[in-house]
Amino acid sequence: MRLTDLLAIYGASLSTAIAAWNYLRTRPQVRVLLVCALEEVKGELQTGIGVSIQNVSTQPVHIANVSFLFPIARSTSWDKLRHLIRFKRIPRTAGWCHSSLSFHGVGDGCPVSIEPGKSHWIFVPDEMLDELLNGATSRRLKVVAQDALWRNTYSKAFEYPTQQKWLQQVQR
Repeated sequence: MRLTDLLAIYGASLSTAIAAWNYLRTRPQVRVLLVCALEEVKGELQTGIGVSIQNVSTQPVHIANVSFLFPIARSTSWDKLRHLIRFKRIPRTAGWCHSSLSFHGVGDGCPVSIEPGKSHWIFVPDEMLDELLNGATSRRLKVVAQDALWRNTYSKAFEYPTQQKWLQQVQR
């Protein structure tokens, strides 16, 4: 191999790596986190869930909707296979119910534009969560943030404790 061949290989691999890096860097990326939270509402402290939607990309992100997911049915392997065939997507949330925060009177501030390196905070009080999880099969929750182009970003599953357990943990 000649020196020019080696330089051509080096240049092609370097330009490919830079193109991939630029693509990954300019793609909008959102992270959704769920935490137990205390917030002062109308002069008194309330317990609940805090939803943090973080923009970790270099571009502004436009969030159109925020929804809770909770399990309402146990899905079998057959259900997941049917879901895969019918919708042509991995059935991560088969058996889970989507419920928009705006349906329950929680101000989610959507639509919202989140600048790079910034986050959007939503507080959901315990009363709404207990009402929401009344018919659920467990107290596991997920949150999905949907951008203006209908791309969904899911949080990890969060085991929401009952209010009594939560208050005991806070008082410690």
